[in-house]
Amino acid sequence: MRRVQIHEWLYLRLGCAIVLALIFVGDAGHLLLATTALTCAYAAVQRMGEPGGRVRLIGAYVLTWALYAGSSALVEALGVPLRHHELMAADAALFGVSPVLALSGKASPWMNDLLSLGYMSYHVYLHWALLLVVISNKNGALFGARLFTAFAVGFLGYLLYPAAPPLTAFPELFPAPVAGGLLTHWNESINASMASRYDAFPSLHVLITLTLLAWDWDCFRLRFWIMLVPSLLMLVATLTLRLHYAVDLLVAALLFFMLQFAYGRKPLRRS
Repeated sequence: MRRVQIHEWLYLRLGCAIVLALIFVGDAGHLLLATTALTCAYAAVQRMGEPGGRVRLIGAYVLTWALYAGSSALVEALGVPLRHHELMAADAALFGVSPVLALSGKASPWMNDLLSLGYMSYHVYLHWALLLVVISNKNGALFGARLFTAFAVGFLGYLLYPAAPPLTAFPELFPAPVAGGLLTHWNESINASMASRYDAFPSLHVLITLTLLAWDWDCFRLRFWIMLVPSLLMLVATLTLRLHYAVDLLVAALLFFMLQFAYGRKPLRRS
């Protein structure tokens, strides 16, 4: 077998752990079959090419979205307790009142549209960065390790400490909808149809965006400056649009700094 990278090792162990857990759940046969098939397929991908090669990067990307899309079903099948009340309480303990409540209704419709655009820019940033690495075939091993290790750590949070976003967990606290126009409603529809139901803790929007910004500071400075403002808007949007608790952001930032320390400094080829 080709040398397995840290994110590949984490994904394979996470897949095996989920399979073992599902074995003890009698009515989760379809999830057990799907998880087993995905884990075996991903293990087979590790035999294809060198670390950081196109096939292995694409394999990690596919598994990432499969884990994201299936995380809520796994949480429900495994009966993991939901934690959004604890996150709201943690916000209140740290700030007196949760920032998501303090900011509720403060932004004008045009501001919410701008923040929604910033929130959606996360997907543009992620796919732009990944696609360029796949096409250029440069720095794939280092990029994949940084990006997908962050995703793997985030998924552990989703599965072990699942929580719904404030907007859906506490509808009684937000009687008025978020005021906004087309962009706001578009962002809401995307989150309602595509987002995981228990994807609050930690904020992968923050963890992955910080990871990409750090990467770009090292090897793609132009994109760093292009994406800095949209990324800052995304950060504000997580609270203003009622999509995260403040502790989600704090933990994501802490995980980012821990991972950056673990990565160390390695030479990169500028794109």
